[in-house]
Amino acid sequence: MQLTRFTDYALRALMYVGRQQGRVCTMSEIAAYYRIPAEHLRKVTHRMARRGYLDARRGRGGGVVLADDPARIRIGDVILAMDENLTVVDCVAIGCVLSPECSLKAALDRASLAFIDSLNQVTLADLLSNPQMERQFRRIDAEIRAQPAPPTRG
Repeated sequence: MQLTRFTDYALRALMYVGRQQGRVCTMSEIAAYYRIPAEHLRKVTHRMARRGYLDARRGRGGGVVLADDPARIRIGDVILAMDENLTVVDCVAIGCVLSPECSLKAALDRASLAFIDSLNQVTLADLLSNPQMERQFRRIDAEIRAQPAPPTRG
């Protein structure tokens, strides 16, 4: 099973915003940090706000903050909220003659549920407290600080 890019961006955005401890983060800031398209991230953050993971603030000084405690944000739930359909194979769409009574389909569905159940044992707080992850974030932070500032218009 492979997560969609949409879900990947959602998880990365949650990790970034979660590290900021309540500071309002802009979408352009998050997109630049991960080097991902801001327009895709806008769609991701919009859905995460609708699902209650982010609090979106409009206007000057606007952006996003976590809408809940990181210890209550379960990763499996986030994946389900972003992808909505984790079907491993769509038997009807491919016209499989074994459908609807195929035992393989039932086994794959059970595996998808086990995947989500396993990821629901991990919270955003767990990811953020991981020392290896924190080292990686600090490395990226240092790289960004070392980049020359963009020229200013005068």
